[in-house]
Amino acid sequence: MNKNIFFIPMIVIILVSQITFADEKPVELKKGCMKEYPLVSGETDQDLLNIYSQICDKKNKKNIALQNELLMQAAKKYQQLGKNLKALQLVENLHQQNVQRTALTDVAFLAGVGIAESSLQYMRSYEMRYLSAQTTYPAAKKLSEYIQSSLPEPDTSKAQTITEASIKQKKSTKTTSLKYSGNKARRIDQTKNMSAHQTTVKASTRNTTVMTKSQSGNTATAGSSPFVSFNKN
Repeated sequence: MNKNIFFIPMIVIILVSQITFADEKPVELKKGCMKEYPLVSGETDQDLLNIYSQICDKKNKKNIALQNELLMQAAKKYQQLGKNLKALQLVENLHQQNVQRTALTDVAFLAGVGIAESSLQYMRSYEMRYLSAQTTYPAAKKLSEYIQSSLPEPDTSKAQTITEASIKQKKSTKTTSLKYSGNKARRIDQTKNMSAHQTTVKASTRNTTVMTKSQSGNTATAGSSPFVSFNKN
């Protein structure tokens, strides 16, 4: 019983190790494949070798569309690995087979830029010289002009988002301003009404006071004796 408990985990570990080893086993191309596609000779990148493994697979040989797609992937991978000359050669081979794709144009452009940049760095760092005014500089200037005329349109998505946010903020500010103006106008009206009411109350109070005084004066006059003038004589 104890022996079984010991051996079962060991068997599981061995099986997992074998599966992992199988997954990590490097791709090896057959000699016939490398002879048919000499560009891949000497390459060690597993992704690139896997692409060529699919290209050389007998099941895919008759599928021309798939073959061209895989070869375009290989050209792109060469360019990403910095193997720009191989990328350009593969692109040229596909063009000779009348395969035209925008992806191939991109690969050719990037590979060409990579070669130009590498040459310029070598020129400046090791040869300690500038571009030639008669040959290399005019070509570089012309390329720069083409690049300037082919610049992508600016990304306006962020600006549009900012504009929409600004419009919303302006609307919110305007609404708040209108509410404030309305409240202010109501307060002014209320103040005016209160002032008018107070003025009316004051005027009424003054009139009442005057009338009271007048009535008091008249009462005093009426209460006096009509013979006062005779008494004075």
